[in-house]
Amino acid sequence: MPEPVNILKILRERAKDYDCSVCGTNHARSDIRVVGKIDRSYVVRVTCSECKTAFKLLVVLEGASDEPAVSRVKEERARTRRHTPPMSIDDVLDAHETLRAHTGDVTALFKRAPARRLARRA
Repeated sequence: MPEPVNILKILRERAKDYDCSVCGTNHARSDIRVVGKIDRSYVVRVTCSECKTAFKLLVVLEGASDEPAVSRVKEERARTRRHTPPMSIDDVLDAHETLRAHTGDVTALFKRAPARRLARRA
């Protein structure tokens, strides 16, 4: 009976030879996890230790040497929050003036104004 293969050990040794395609950090310290296995094929998720970009690899063990053949499956960008600028003092004052001058009900504040057409001047 053949000796079981430690696929994570093999991939961690090989990870030192590759850098992240997004930030350039070496994958030696990246998180490597087996997501699934069928026969001698593995789906592996690698997450960059620096920028957290993740991608999946299909790893197939071929032949008696158990040398893995690796193919990239999918790359996922790290989820980042959109940075919106904070409200300025002017924004707060504009909102205050609008609310102070408003005479209708609250729902009217949030209705979209109809689009205005600009008249052409001859």
